[in-house]
Amino acid sequence: MMHKVVAVAWREFSSTVLTKAFFIGAFLIPALAALAIPLIVKLTDEAKAPELVGTIAVVDRSGEVLPGVEQRLSVEGIAGLIAETSAIAREAIAEQLGEQAAQMQEHMDNPMVQAAIAQAFGPPPRLTVEPLPGEADVEVQRDRLKPSAEGDADALVALAVIAPDSVRKAEDAAAYGGYELFVRAKTDDRHIDLIRRALRDAVLEHRYAAAGVDATDVEALTSVSAPRTQEITDTGEARGATSALNMMLPFVFMLLLIMSVMVGGQYLLTTTIEEKSSRVVEVLLSAVSPMQLMTGKIIGQMGVGVVMLSIYMGVGMSTLVAFSLADLVSPEKLVYLIVYFVLAYFIFASFMAAIGSAVNELREAQSLQTPVMLTVMLPYFFWMPITRDPNSVFAIVLSMVPPMSPFAMVVRIASTEPPPAWQIFLSMGITAAFALGCVWFAAKVFRVGLLMFGKPPNFRTLVKWVRMA
Repeated sequence: MMHKVVAVAWREFSSTVLTKAFFIGAFLIPALAALAIPLIVKLTDEAKAPELVGTIAVVDRSGEVLPGVEQRLSVEGIAGLIAETSAIAREAIAEQLGEQAAQMQEHMDNPMVQAAIAQAFGPPPRLTVEPLPGEADVEVQRDRLKPSAEGDADALVALAVIAPDSVRKAEDAAAYGGYELFVRAKTDDRHIDLIRRALRDAVLEHRYAAAGVDATDVEALTSVSAPRTQEITDTGEARGATSALNMMLPFVFMLLLIMSVMVGGQYLLTTTIEEKSSRVVEVLLSAVSPMQLMTGKIIGQMGVGVVMLSIYMGVGMSTLVAFSLADLVSPEKLVYLIVYFVLAYFIFASFMAAIGSAVNELREAQSLQTPVMLTVMLPYFFWMPITRDPNSVFAIVLSMVPPMSPFAMVVRIASTEPPPAWQIFLSMGITAAFALGCVWFAAKVFRVGLLMFGKPPNFRTLVKWVRMA
């Protein structure tokens, strides 16, 4: 009777949702993550580089670059590199901010802000350049970089080897030479970047001079000024390009679907195993039939998945609305997401109910659960190819083959080239038929497995149970 199914469903739903553990997992953890992410970013930005003091040996086999390296690795040269790096970062931020950049510029130019930027980098490296002859043995010099050599009078923090043809191209050579850089283990990446920039700029300076070319002219010729890419919405409003969001949106849709389906399915598996192992299920079967019990448990845990899906959909849409990007997700896409959640959930929950009724402990469920998890996760591994070409043969086939079809299809729907309507409805029909078959299979296994104890079954045994039922 229907009221028994509803009673089982409500018991299953309330025993899961109305608990502190679910509240913490569904609300508190995302809230803490939302607070922690800005803090982590802030702490990362403010993390100072450790002080670097020591000697960098330079083997200049070109015989021309060493003076430029010494100048750029001096205290004044390093300060200039840091200032240039900060200027490049500000330009990149201004390009991303567009019109808001002008409002922020006066804040960025504030001496206190500039001091904070310098403080975040930490004390600039204090390096002493040690010139080495071009015929110096590099292997011997590399030994001076070993951590065991740290503290010795001749220890190094870095070794640069500049190629003989780094300034003047060798005869019949297709390209100029460069340099090799060796550093002591655990050197901060910010210091490595500064040293590499100093070496690169020094090589380019002397290369331009040898070629009789003005570096300013080269920079002017190779620099192209272009404003930020803008998208034109249906209202004719121009806004910053959302290519990154368009790329991530299919992934977010699929992740929402996987998460909500797996949460409800995993709870269903756990409660079924607990009730069977504690013999509570025998008491329940005295009041309801196995079919009513399974149906109620599936519907109740589907409510849990709906709650999870609603929470994260609400958070996501609120974020898009706050940034005036709500038009990226049409109501039609949200409806499709909900429909495919229902279909995917019935498939996954049927498998979990069958597995939970067939085993005695959660540990025994692992071998039967693994193939199910792999089929669910398969579209996760291929979301990038599907997003790049949502109408390829591979994407179409994967979106038509259950149980992967719901996850692959939501990726296609959320992409910049959504599939035609007939493919969506065909996929829904195929998935719905497969879901009915899964429910039928699970009902047969559930009926026999609930009262079976002993050795955990394999797939062949489950098929026998279906025939028996």
